[in-house]
Amino acid sequence: MTIFSNPPGSPPAPSESSDISLRKLVDALNGRKFLLLGSILAFMLAGYFYSSSQPRIYQSDALIQVENRAAILSLLDSLAGGEQLGNPTAAELEILQSRMVMGETVDRLDLTLNIEPRRMPWVGDFLVNHGVQYAWLERLVPEFLLQRLPGAKASLGSPYVWAGETLRLSRFETPVENEGWQHTLRVTGEDTYELWLDETLLLSGRAGETVSNEQGYRIFVSQLDAHAGAEFHVRRMSRLSAIGQLQRRFMIMPRGKDSGVYQVFLNGPDRILTQQTLDTITGVFLTQNVQRQSEEAEKQLAFLDEQIPQVNELLTEAENQLNSYRSQRDSVDLTFETQNLLTRLVAVENQLTELALAEADLAERFRPTHPNYQALLRQRSQLQAERERINALVGELPETQQEVLRLTRDTQVNQQVYVQLLNQRQEMRLLKAGTVGNVRILDNAEMQPGIISPRVPLTTLISGLIGALLAALGVILRLLLSQAVKSPDQLEEIGLPVYATLPDSAGQGRLTRRMRLAGAKQQQDVFRGLLAVEEPAELSVEALRSLRTSLYFAMLEAGNNRLMIAGAGPGVGKSFVAANLAVVCAQAGQRVLLIDADMRRGRLHHAFHVKGVPGLSELLAQRIERDEAIRASEVEGLDFVTRGTVPPNPSELLMQRSFHDFLQAMSGVYDLVVIDTPPVLAVTDAAVVGKLAGTSLLVVRFGVNPPAEIKAAKRRLESAGVRLKGAILNGLEKPTSNRYGHYGNYIYAYR
Repeated sequence: MTIFSNPPGSPPAPSESSDISLRKLVDALNGRKFLLLGSILAFMLAGYFYSSSQPRIYQSDALIQVENRAAILSLLDSLAGGEQLGNPTAAELEILQSRMVMGETVDRLDLTLNIEPRRMPWVGDFLVNHGVQYAWLERLVPEFLLQRLPGAKASLGSPYVWAGETLRLSRFETPVENEGWQHTLRVTGEDTYELWLDETLLLSGRAGETVSNEQGYRIFVSQLDAHAGAEFHVRRMSRLSAIGQLQRRFMIMPRGKDSGVYQVFLNGPDRILTQQTLDTITGVFLTQNVQRQSEEAEKQLAFLDEQIPQVNELLTEAENQLNSYRSQRDSVDLTFETQNLLTRLVAVENQLTELALAEADLAERFRPTHPNYQALLRQRSQLQAERERINALVGELPETQQEVLRLTRDTQVNQQVYVQLLNQRQEMRLLKAGTVGNVRILDNAEMQPGIISPRVPLTTLISGLIGALLAALGVILRLLLSQAVKSPDQLEEIGLPVYATLPDSAGQGRLTRRMRLAGAKQQQDVFRGLLAVEEPAELSVEALRSLRTSLYFAMLEAGNNRLMIAGAGPGVGKSFVAANLAVVCAQAGQRVLLIDADMRRGRLHHAFHVKGVPGLSELLAQRIERDEAIRASEVEGLDFVTRGTVPPNPSELLMQRSFHDFLQAMSGVYDLVVIDTPPVLAVTDAAVVGKLAGTSLLVVRFGVNPPAEIKAAKRRLESAGVRLKGAILNGLEKPTSNRYGHYGNYIYAYR
């Protein structure tokens, strides 16, 4: 059962909101589900191909510990009153990433040597990552085709390197002026090769032998496992570039807060070399740390060895002066007050002496503006002020007490400094002998299982999501930006009653073929067959039967029984409507004549599986008789007239008296004459035919024709004196809101 609501003359149904509702979005996405699925599949394939074509990256990790303070007792720290010179852990981590450590690693492993296998463009990395070997190609591809690959040399195979083929060089020396240039090493046999620079042959040799030439090239191939013709690009990069590449592949991560334990990572395309490189980095870092601590102890020992003899001389001189004075004064003793002042003064002098030693060490490391240097100067100023205050109190003592205090002070200060220097020298000797540094390697470098990049499944999934998002965004933007007619209410507002809404027909799609017609520049959609005959139960056919009923009453007021089916532009389905409407009318017992008045691009003859000539153009040119132009169809009661040969002046032929007489005669023979015309806005033919037809209907395509285009077509016909009876909304898309397919408020189907 099929029901059509809102027939002409009845009150219009409530207008649908122009806003984009969730239901409209779901309907639009469901209507483009194949586009969405195609976009997802295309993006997933592209993501899979891209990620599978990327070099496989492996990762090695190691664990190190950096203690907060060095194992040695720094003389500077003890003399500077505990003032810290900075965060030693952060400094060690910066050293670990420095060019000093990385450069030593580059030198040891010869990382300035870069070897890149030549791959087939676009798909080479993809095939290699999937294990495609040259032996497989030899079995699948004829040899003469392999030799015809781009870049292949005569008598040699493919120049591209495949899975399982490797090259290792133990030595590659180039002239200084050629450093950084790309050389080509071409395999010529089982273990032979040639080295080329552009088109110049530099040398040839055999794996396992050192080869050199007069230009300064020297090469030793330690491993060569590739087919004849394979090519490798070899380049000696600068040391600074190699260090930069190594630093970018290196990463440090802390393990626990303030634990001093760090995990270091190194990424690379070669599993073995990546692990060796990380082992070398940690080894170089540990070695330089121990050496640096040992060198610091040596410097402090040298400083102490220089100061101790000088302090010893000062101590001896001070003791002699004190003994001599006491001998002259008969052993003068210090009073209790003087002894207290002496103790305080000696303590201040000792601190000043320590600061003087610390300043000498700081002067070798920092400028006077450094914060540590400034802190030492402030501390010295405070001690000097304290010494001046004590000296002022000493000046109030008797002269004898003052002199004894001065001499005793010099003796005790020098003695304490001398003993302290001796103790520190002994400590430095012990520490130098047992220096271990403040860095430990807890875990040696190990390769992590699998690869860390590319993540093929994740990239493929994300690519599919991007494809779905872009396709959905395109559908939504099209829905938002489209100004085409989406509901019958829009046609009612223009002043065109909607006589029928025809749903988009899957059956009609099966009858449509993509063809290049004679004289056409591109292919066009042509329906071969009549839907009302092939699938009479199709929902669109039911809608045409309802249109037949509505037209019966509408044409009672018309001046004749002629019906013109027109469209504003091409591709709206007017020929489909005209042909199938004629069929359903003939099936109802009427005698119907279908005329293809589109003599430019008419295609109605394809629906009846006949040729288009002779037809209307020959009839109007009086080359054939009416009986020759009118053909019978397989449907009882339905005859048709094809377009005929494409004339140079279709509009002029339609304006001739012969066309008027033909229609006048046919109106007396047939119950209904259906005329299919060219687009209204393209040519004037529809206006000419409309003047002779009692009823005119305009076919509007859902989602294609904008309201402005419909208004323009309506104005053009009205300016020619043709009054449109109403419109037919064709191709209405079925929403997915419920299980009983409904089309807005206008058409329902129940089966």
